[in-house]
Amino acid sequence: MTLSDWANVGQVVGALAVVASLLFVGFQVRQNTKSNQATALQLNADYWMTYITTVADPAFSKVYAMGASGRGHLDRQQFAQFFLLCRVTFMGCENQHYQYRVGLIDKEAYAGYITTIREQIAAFPGIRAMWQLVRHSYSRDFAAFMDEQIAVVPAHAPESAFQQWQRLVEQQTAE
Repeated sequence: MTLSDWANVGQVVGALAVVASLLFVGFQVRQNTKSNQATALQLNADYWMTYITTVADPAFSKVYAMGASGRGHLDRQQFAQFFLLCRVTFMGCENQHYQYRVGLIDKEAYAGYITTIREQIAAFPGIRAMWQLVRHSYSRDFAAFMDEQIAVVPAHAPESAFQQWQRLVEQQTAE
């Protein structure tokens, strides 16, 4: 073989090494993306578990229930608690919405999140009212998203979730 032949062989080997490197980098990027998505989903789950635990605490649950339903009278301190709980709710929702938009949360997980937003947040008259007070402090994209969720779901009926639950339990036990 001539020197020119060896040079050609070297170029082919070099090209194969570049292709192998690109395949390896593509594999690593895919693995990293999956890892980032799993981490984002876990962090969201941790956030919501902490949030729900906070709202379930007797120090907050009565205020949150009264404020969310729009029933009962909140004094200034209770209003401040409800205001902050709503802000935390909206911040968590905005974070999850943003993570979906940048590809860190998959479509199926996000669909469950939208259902939760509609049924457990946007349907409450007190939370809707709070959203109107604070919506200007969120991104336009998120504000449009929340406005859409509020528009597509009617406000909860005057019957409380507790009363609905009791009625459903009675139906289940009657069957």
